[in-house]
Amino acid sequence: MVLQMIPYEFSICKVEDISGEILRQEYTFTASTDSELSLICRTSAVPQNVTIVENGWKCFRIAEDAAFEKYGMIAFLTKIIADQKTGVLVIATYDTDYLLVKEEKFQEVSNALTENGCRFI
Repeated sequence: MVLQMIPYEFSICKVEDISGEILRQEYTFTASTDSELSLICRTSAVPQNVTIVENGWKCFRIAEDAAFEKYGMIAFLTKIIADQKTGVLVIATYDTDYLLVKEEKFQEVSNALTENGCRFI
């Protein structure tokens, strides 16, 4: 499986409002539920109105066709990551899937993924 490293540090935030410029930034993901509004973005783009922020996340994406009909890609990757005793956050977009792990575990995770047949570009 081909994976692509996204060359930024990411932050996971709880915010009061999401609007304006942040929504036009590359690599910005939002989630709205009945109890919270969350934002995942590059650390350099964290807005002022955060109530909680956790910095230090690295991101990679599946860099090959991740069509809805392909089964098991995320299960394969998250099993390898879990075997490293590392948490993972998965984000799906229409075109592909993104996985975030803590920066201090990223090298260990990328080594394990490579050992299991993945290739980073």
